[in-house]
Amino acid sequence: MLKTPSRPMNILLVSKNQSSGNMLVLSLQDALGPAVARIDLVNDPQVAFSIYKRSHPDVLLIDGFPSAFSEALIINAREFDGKRHTGVIVLAAAGEHFDQLAINNYNAGADDVVASSIGVGILRVKILSVFIHKMMADELRAAVHKMETIVMTDELTGLHNMRSFLKKFGKSVSQCAKGLTGVAVVMADLDHFKKVNDTMNHMVGSHVIKTVGQLIGKSKVLEGEDFACRYGGDEFLIVLHGLNPQDQMRKAEAIRLEIEKLAIRFQSYQIHVTSSMGLCWVPAKFEGAPENIVKGADAMLYRSKALGRNRLSGLTLEAGMDFSAIPESFILPVPAVETAASKARKKAG
Repeated sequence: MLKTPSRPMNILLVSKNQSSGNMLVLSLQDALGPAVARIDLVNDPQVAFSIYKRSHPDVLLIDGFPSAFSEALIINAREFDGKRHTGVIVLAAAGEHFDQLAINNYNAGADDVVASSIGVGILRVKILSVFIHKMMADELRAAVHKMETIVMTDELTGLHNMRSFLKKFGKSVSQCAKGLTGVAVVMADLDHFKKVNDTMNHMVGSHVIKTVGQLIGKSKVLEGEDFACRYGGDEFLIVLHGLNPQDQMRKAEAIRLEIEKLAIRFQSYQIHVTSSMGLCWVPAKFEGAPENIVKGADAMLYRSKALGRNRLSGLTLEAGMDFSAIPESFILPVPAVETAASKARKKAG
């Protein structure tokens, strides 16, 4: 027994003949009743594809066109489908070429190919069947997407996890190698975080990590392809993109200041944390090993800690650099970042 759809469908009918198309619309409206919300009728496949892109109908019904026209429309629709699925049914005149037309349209991506002489009752069942299949396919795609998101997301902070980081970082390095952008990796951890767990409790510590991670992920300084991930414990990685290293240093310093100003209240505690950060930037067309960018950020993080913590240190990486003896000429200056307070003072003055 055919399952009842959970919602009414939208149909795009592409009919070569206006008169027979109008008659089919009336027949389908009567046969489908409340199962159909809307039927749009067009006669031109190119116009139909424009409407398809704009409205993304549930069912695409193609009636009376030569195989080449219906195939082209189906192929274009399937390429545009993305994470949704449109049910496609082709109506064609029965005859000696019907079998080959059916094969061609199935290969193009049609869900069903039927004779145009088919009764409206049978056509109704086929449309409902294709629509229900479409909804099941959409639900499956949504479930897969949700699972992919879970697999690639840090559960505590909502940031990318290391699996996702490696995938996205690989794309960033590839764009960099092509000369499209420079890339900076920022490694950050919370200063003296062990004291939070030791003097309070681990639930407080987890809340602090969650709050800082969400602050980083939602920071307005992240733009374009920039992203952040949780590296582990209280450590974070941030990947920034741009041709100017000072712009990336400015972004990192702005995030460090946001963390410094953060007032975290949880249970009966009020927690104030700071962070130490290390940034390693490589210019466009960098040909060194990608892992050395992360190693450079780690070296700069330790430099920040050695200089007293709660600060940012940056480096321009050159292929083959010895991190145990970094020349001062490769150290990036820390830019002044204008805060809301400094802006207010400037305005008052």
